[in-house]
Amino acid sequence: MLAGAAPANAGPPSVTISESATAGGAPLTVTFEAHGDDASYRWELGNGETAEGPTASAIYGPGLWTVTVTATAADGATAQASVTVRSVAVTLLPAAETRYGRPAAFRGRVVPALSGEPVALYVGGSEVAAALADADGTFRLRLPRVRTPGPYQARTPVAASAPVALRLHPVLRATFVGARAVGGRLALAARVWPAAAGTISIRLYRDGRLLRKTRVGAAARLAVNTRRIAGYRAIVRVEPAEGWLGAVRIARADVLCARHGPGSRDVYGEGLVFRYYGGAGYQFQPLLSFAALNNQVLQRRCVAARRLASALRARAVRSGDAAYWEYNFSFEGGPVPWRSGFAQAVAAQALARAGVMLRDPALSALAAASFRGLRRTLLMGLAGGFWIREYGFTDQVILNAQLQSIISLDSYATIAESAAARRLARELADAARRLLPRFDLGCWARYQLGGAAASLHYQTYHVELLRRIAATHPEPIWRRTYLRWRRCLPQTRHR
Repeated sequence: MLAGAAPANAGPPSVTISESATAGGAPLTVTFEAHGDDASYRWELGNGETAEGPTASAIYGPGLWTVTVTATAADGATAQASVTVRSVAVTLLPAAETRYGRPAAFRGRVVPALSGEPVALYVGGSEVAAALADADGTFRLRLPRVRTPGPYQARTPVAASAPVALRLHPVLRATFVGARAVGGRLALAARVWPAAAGTISIRLYRDGRLLRKTRVGAAARLAVNTRRIAGYRAIVRVEPAEGWLGAVRIARADVLCARHGPGSRDVYGEGLVFRYYGGAGYQFQPLLSFAALNNQVLQRRCVAARRLASALRARAVRSGDAAYWEYNFSFEGGPVPWRSGFAQAVAAQALARAGVMLRDPALSALAAASFRGLRRTLLMGLAGGFWIREYGFTDQVILNAQLQSIISLDSYATIAESAAARRLARELADAARRLLPRFDLGCWARYQLGGAAASLHYQTYHVELLRRIAATHPEPIWRRTYLRWRRCLPQTRHR
């Protein structure tokens, strides 16, 4: 291509310049050739270099460079020709770290600046965005949706930037889907977009303990056991493919008792405990029935607990805002029916627990009614505190009833946030602590105050109750007595 100055006037030698390029990406190598009359040539290459002869070459960094050749004829006459070379550098800055499918903005600069110069963004050989450079050479390329980490390149008509990668996270979805109720169908669903971004790894925990660890492809669906109440937590990660960043999601699901769970029925009497008594036959046993409810709750058996709680609610005897469960047979010549403070304390605990597990406010209210019944008629003032009447028609001071009631009322007070129950549990503990030496036979206990030694069954029960009280009450007498009485139990009975 010919360019540059016009031929010299008549007399001086004529000279023109041809060049391999007038514009290109820096560093730009250009070869020049002088054409015209016979003459000698001297080149000023614009970059501080000079050359002699009809041809010259130079390497140009970013900028505008003016190249001049001077032709000198034999008679000393001279003529000049010039050409301008534009060596272009395109700089592309990576967009900010982002996520697949979101917009991204790339910025850069063209040197030397050419206002309005078109700039395009390429990835994988395809143009994905375009803009015009400002007067200072800066440009901004906006990509509506990012789908690959690159590499990306900015191109002008004559130059291109170095490729740059984008710090790109895939989209990761992880959630529990289905019924979050005991007996329901529940699964962990996880997926990464795009599939080529990496593989999914899953750590599934149940109640804080690692249950399963697995690696899958781009999608996963893991069934979750809902046979009992449980808290599930899944940590789902993307192990990234080359060029991608990772991603992490944490999903949680609590499997609870449904308010009306699948297959649940309220069946009168189902789960109630009946015991055979001579002369009376099989009779409803409130204390053992509430102990069974406690057990169902502790095992998180929603349907069974709901049925038993419903049956117990049906048997409640109301007296104002209090509720009682009565024994409808004569015991040791007492009246019929009769009530037990021991059963009332365990009832308050079991019903409160069931109310929370089953999310049933009616059961929580019934627990409070049971506690009110206990306070009103089934306590004895003793030893500066109170003692539980195990049999409402007697003044027997029975040790196991008192110890278990302390534990049950402490539990009820915590669940119900009841200051009255907490205060009564403390008063029961004070009375028991003061009278405990009068039950103490050395390494065994009396069943009741002033009575004979307890049977092995009840003594084993005493030891277990003392162990549990010693764990939550700081007074030394609880642990000392527990350790001494435990040593006297047969070895197979030690806990």
